[in-house]
Amino acid sequence: MNTLKVNTSVHMLTMLMGTWLVVGIFVDGYAHNHRVPESFFTPWHAILYSGFVASALWIVGLIYVNKRRHGGTWRQAIPTGYGLGLIGVAIFLFGGIADMSWHLIFGIEQALDALLSPSHLLLMLGTLLIISSPFRYGWALSPDQPGWRHFFPILLSIALTVGVVSFFLMYLWTFRYNLPAPDVIEWYRSRTDPFFGIRVIEDLEIRGLSYILLNTLLFMSPVFLLLKRWQVPFGSFTFLFTFISVLMGVLDGFQQILAIPVSLMGGLAADLIYVKWRLGGSSTRGYRFLAIAVPVALWGSYFLSMALSGGIGWSPELWVGSIVQASLLSLALSILAISPARGSQ
Repeated sequence: MNTLKVNTSVHMLTMLMGTWLVVGIFVDGYAHNHRVPESFFTPWHAILYSGFVASALWIVGLIYVNKRRHGGTWRQAIPTGYGLGLIGVAIFLFGGIADMSWHLIFGIEQALDALLSPSHLLLMLGTLLIISSPFRYGWALSPDQPGWRHFFPILLSIALTVGVVSFFLMYLWTFRYNLPAPDVIEWYRSRTDPFFGIRVIEDLEIRGLSYILLNTLLFMSPVFLLLKRWQVPFGSFTFLFTFISVLMGVLDGFQQILAIPVSLMGGLAADLIYVKWRLGGSSTRGYRFLAIAVPVALWGSYFLSMALSGGIGWSPELWVGSIVQASLLSLALSILAISPARGSQ
């Protein structure tokens, strides 16, 4: 196994280029969502592909400098965790060529088609491999209790990774639709034949509950992944939750701005519980409490903000039950992710 080490500034520069690339993806998503007339050659594509070029040149250049400095084989010159990043560069390059060809032949995709386009899925895969390089490095070689300076590139790496995954699942983003809001429910009811109205509202409630549960997985999965490996600095989860919501807010021009403070509250709850329980020992009780309490804080804040701004259109059984079910799902995820040590509880 290659264990070539690099310093923190290298990972920060990798993340600078990666952030450039991911911002380009979200700006392009905003253009698609708002039906901005476009071709392949657009300003938002320029941001996206220039971010890729910067990331590609940086990773290739890093390997080249390591080869000149340390000698050995080209494979030995690849820093730990960056091998898949290099593969991601090749996949993204192929996906970019395929994307241009796809647009020239079939035109510009809109709405859900754009997210499921084969060339766009190749771009997603390439991006994920590139931006997760510092995370893979940190998983292999960073200390268990890193300070903010060493941990921030790792945290930003996983935040960008979850952000890109969320981008391609934007049609499941709870805050984008606010399906439990009374005005949303009334909008659907007014456009539905009365004979089918009850079924439509029921389907709407099923969608809303499904979005809450899937978004719970999006928020909590990286939390347990981080806790499985590190004792993270205070503020890590607040940054993670808020950063993801800020990125997703770009897609609709921050029309659902309340998503950001709601996510901040969920992340802050995770940080406070983490400090209170001093997680990292053999006992898993703190992890289980965090798993249950964070979804309560997150979705409790969501429904509270809705109640204060226009009311909740769901019955108490439905909105309270959705919070409980999200907590139970998070608890199950924590049991799978962080098992107790043998002989402990």
